[in-house]
Amino acid sequence: MRSGFWAALAALLLAGCNVGAPRTAAPTSHPGTGTGAAEIPLVTPTPGATGTGPIAFDAVHVYSVLAPAVGLIIVSTRQGSSEGSGFVVARAGGTSYMITNNHVVTGASTAEVLLPDGRHYTAQVQGTDPLEDIAVLKIADGSLPLAEFGDSTKVKPGQPVAAIGSPEGASGFGSVTVGVISAVHRTLSNVGAGRGQTGENLPDVIQTDAPINPGNSGGPLAGADGRVIGINTAGDTAANSIGFAIPSLIAKRIADDLIAGRRPGHPYVGVSYQDIAAYLAGHSSSAVHGYGIVVSCAVPGGPAEKAGIRSNDVVEKIDRTDLNNGETLGGVLQLHKPGDTVPFTVLRDSGTTTINVTLGDRPPNPASC
Repeated sequence: MRSGFWAALAALLLAGCNVGAPRTAAPTSHPGTGTGAAEIPLVTPTPGATGTGPIAFDAVHVYSVLAPAVGLIIVSTRQGSSEGSGFVVARAGGTSYMITNNHVVTGASTAEVLLPDGRHYTAQVQGTDPLEDIAVLKIADGSLPLAEFGDSTKVKPGQPVAAIGSPEGASGFGSVTVGVISAVHRTLSNVGAGRGQTGENLPDVIQTDAPINPGNSGGPLAGADGRVIGINTAGDTAANSIGFAIPSLIAKRIADDLIAGRRPGHPYVGVSYQDIAAYLAGHSSSAVHGYGIVVSCAVPGGPAEKAGIRSNDVVEKIDRTDLNNGETLGGVLQLHKPGDTVPFTVLRDSGTTTINVTLGDRPPNPASC
């Protein structure tokens, strides 16, 4: 999206929209608008899709598979007009559903959508989730081309990827850029900030060096098979060739709820913690053993405290996933829903134990401890 507010974002550049009405602190949806019949398919990657098999990366192939489902989104609010990207992910009856970033459609109830084949529509905002920066648009045409989601937990640093969207809006409609996955499990702060508004923090995003420019927000980041592994959301103006995308499995979970007219839940465990590296910066190496995160405290009455997590516990695994080599607590938890019971492998007093934590739903103003 093109707008004069980009300089106000300081180190973080939103890749696609100016800001409309103030953001709400809690997710919003439009009950009754979902059919309940549409759900986004998840396709298991084919050999080579994660860069480990024989399939060579061909950006022309990726573009030909994915581009027909990617559209330009034009939003008008009291603050002016803005432009971003989105892609169609589900159909039900006479309706198609397009996913984009929440910050692309903030402040709007409708948006204009233009597809590569020339079709254009006035789309309804089906639902939004500011906490994960996801929104879904509802289009009254059940014949639109579909993009397919791949499994974002399978992506690896070094894997080649392509980003498709509309940098600079209509003048850059349907552009493709290429690069690699630079890193996974990054934390992104202040997404959607501007004009006095507070942005959201995304606890687990994919980093890429594929150029992510203004107007790319909400567009797909895809692997060699043309399946979407992330939703492009931001670029970093403090460095060259650093862009970020919301992992596909997180986006799919949120979008499935929005399509069905449900309020998305946000898994909440209720701890303050440091990773081992940050902890060791202020302590000797003999002060803690193992790997993972060091619990500073558990919020009284929160899910972790109720389950028996204590201060100074070292959480090494969540759901049998090592919190090591960049894997984050947020990256594991964001794949779950509130109410899920998840095993935590905890190192305590030189012994290891498993504690089952039933995840809560993140309150609007989480308590500190």
